[in-house]
Amino acid sequence: MTVHRFEGQKLAGTSLDSQGERLKLEDLQAYVAFCSGRKLPLHQQHQMSEPTTGFIENVRLVQEGVADDWAVLGDVTVESGAFDKGMRGFSISFMAPLVEREHANCSLYIPYPHYNNQEFVEELASDSDLKIGKWVKKSAETTTYALFGATIAFALTPVWDHVYKSRIAPIIDRFLDDHLEQLGSKNLSLEHVQIVLQGGHEVELRFIPERGKERWCFNQQCITTGIALVAQNLLTNAVANEYGVQRVVLRYSKTSRAYEISRIEYRNGHIDV
Repeated sequence: MTVHRFEGQKLAGTSLDSQGERLKLEDLQAYVAFCSGRKLPLHQQHQMSEPTTGFIENVRLVQEGVADDWAVLGDVTVESGAFDKGMRGFSISFMAPLVEREHANCSLYIPYPHYNNQEFVEELASDSDLKIGKWVKKSAETTTYALFGATIAFALTPVWDHVYKSRIAPIIDRFLDDHLEQLGSKNLSLEHVQIVLQGGHEVELRFIPERGKERWCFNQQCITTGIALVAQNLLTNAVANEYGVQRVVLRYSKTSRAYEISRIEYRNGHIDV
């Protein structure tokens, strides 16, 4: 397969960006530490629902210019089939806290420019069971969805469904009751993130709903059926057993009226689609 490789591409920095923000050096340091030794999938405009276009590796932090600015660089490989889209630029995304609560049961990460809306953040913060963060994405396009999930992780053991139904599902239901309409007033839809434990690693399950049908797509039956599909796949997945899984992306299908596995991202950089 023909690929296009771009070494030393600037992915982010502390200088003033197109969104009028300066990233904090400590946030960039944390991001680089997270990337150490990893091969990161390259997503189109950070959209998990779209196919990946390649990968980023050798992420590092370097000082640039004479103004004590810092930049995150990475070596980017773009697959030829997605070359045109990939050439629009490369950037990073990460989560950073806004309102921390030690014992919160649910978390919500909101995109730019909403995390700069102090009134909106304070409205959300009136929920004492909600941890709030900003989803920093240096993308030209406006992001129209937020990420939410229970802060409780659970292992994919034979009793995982009981744990989900008794502990996680009530948290998700209450969040939707309290905040779905509130987020909709800002033209924000939702994607759901759930962390599960498998093979000694944390695995992110990303549930992408049908837009406008979040209430249905995040109901207990839909989510548990999706998790069961993941558990069955990982149980017999040789690559997962050898290298471990970083993320599983599930997309709701209007045809089957259920979640289907869209992509599995492994810890060695391999991706199954």
